[in-house]
Amino acid sequence: MKCTVMMAGLAASTLLFSLCVAEHPVVRDGKAVAVRYAGAAWDETSEGVAAEGTGRFLYADKALEAGDFRIAARLKLERLEGTAASFVLNDSHVGFDGRGKTLFVEGPLFGGVSQSLGAVEGVVQPGRMMLFEAIRTDGTTRFLIDGKEIYRKDDWNGPVQGIGLRPWRNRMTVASFELQGNLIDPPPLPTPCGEPLYVSGQDGYRTYRIPALAVTTQGTLLAFCEGRKNSASDTGDIDLLVKRSTDQGRTWSPQHVVWDDADNTCGNPCVVVEQETGTIWLLMTWNRGDDHEPQIIAQTSKDTRRVFVTHSTDDGLNWSDPREITADVKRDDWTWYATGPGSGVQIQHGPQKGRLVIPCDHIEAGTKRYYSHIIYSDDRGKRWQLGGSTPEHQVNECEVVELADGRLMLNMRNYDRSQKNRQVAVSEDGGLTWKDQRFDPALIEPICQAAIERLRWPSADSKSVILFSNPASRDGRVNMTVRASFDEGQTWTASRVLHAGPSAYSDLAVLANGDIGCLYEAGRTHAYESIVFARFPLLSLDGPEQ
Repeated sequence: MKCTVMMAGLAASTLLFSLCVAEHPVVRDGKAVAVRYAGAAWDETSEGVAAEGTGRFLYADKALEAGDFRIAARLKLERLEGTAASFVLNDSHVGFDGRGKTLFVEGPLFGGVSQSLGAVEGVVQPGRMMLFEAIRTDGTTRFLIDGKEIYRKDDWNGPVQGIGLRPWRNRMTVASFELQGNLIDPPPLPTPCGEPLYVSGQDGYRTYRIPALAVTTQGTLLAFCEGRKNSASDTGDIDLLVKRSTDQGRTWSPQHVVWDDADNTCGNPCVVVEQETGTIWLLMTWNRGDDHEPQIIAQTSKDTRRVFVTHSTDDGLNWSDPREITADVKRDDWTWYATGPGSGVQIQHGPQKGRLVIPCDHIEAGTKRYYSHIIYSDDRGKRWQLGGSTPEHQVNECEVVELADGRLMLNMRNYDRSQKNRQVAVSEDGGLTWKDQRFDPALIEPICQAAIERLRWPSADSKSVILFSNPASRDGRVNMTVRASFDEGQTWTASRVLHAGPSAYSDLAVLANGDIGCLYEAGRTHAYESIVFARFPLLSLDGPEQ
């Protein structure tokens, strides 16, 4: 126990306060003392513990009760470009936005919105150690860098249960990190419901991401994902993988590589099963491993984003060589492009019966306008064509479902933060045109991919059921929730939380026995620890009689 009087900052408005509490070193003299790593352990260097990548966190092994505290870390960032490195308090962040070259706060602690705190220049210098502090006295919390206050929050005196550092796409080196305050053990971390199928750091890949799930005509489950060889980054050496289950997801095969193109990026799996032939079609995108998304969008990359398709005629055991279809499905004035990710559909009713539909998104050249669109095949997957795009932008990753009245509905990731909800649009011609784009007030989201799937068609004996899954939160990728609609997506009245903790992308499928399968990204400390498979009946959702 140590009594200290601290100077909270070096500005003219100097604030003095006294803490008679234990000092708790997390990192001292460049050595990890009392840490919890998420994603992977950090490296020990001559300057301190260091890490880079989107899936890696360094947390203190203690939490703080209500009352006064001081959190201090001496650290440096290798660069500012292309990063959102941050200090983590609960599910909120104080950080450095390299794209906008600003400081920011975001998350529930700060009202659930991202706020810019002004330019980084003159406050944060790449490659130079700086002292970051969060100091709370009498319910006022001040955030400082090298003694300069960058943000102040009043009227907050609650506990801080998760205290950590996030390098994001940067490289962060931490020389010291300590807590002072009323220390407590952090609460138990929630465990995802289901079985981890792909665990980051195992079987030759640093990170597994971007799940896609399908059930073949023989009832076999296929669980696809990206295997990211060396990091959690969206670019680099990324392979497409699959595991099979022939017993409703109780046991699984070893992972099999569907597509590996040396050090390049093979990703964005989007799968659809042609019901008459049983052929499984997998749509994918490719880019050079040394081309990054901002370069592709700015058209300064060495190559561009390309579209490929592969298929299996033996229930997912073997796959054809990927075939490029970029010229057929991508306009010349589009830069970024993504298939899915997740699942497509085969239309079951109406004049377009049999059409295969794959949801996609793109960016128009010279803009940062994201649109959703579809591609389709009317000859059971042999040829693919470009369908229609949404009338409004600020949407991208999407999935599609067929409605009982013959329309298609796109459900889309939304970048318009005036409303933190999914957006939807409908098509009356099998995806050639889209209209009535709107927000769905029931489906909140933190900007993340989601899945939609029909479980049951309406009949004289049963109601229609459409399923939806996503991290049901306005502020962060947490709270993976499966919802059900019994009125064709107009309302969502039943739900089940699969994981209250960190969670992100997901995909849904209906198993041969009628159960629901959900393949989703989740972990105890961050969303990219593993890809988990959960199976459960519709009756396990809380809601009205089904």
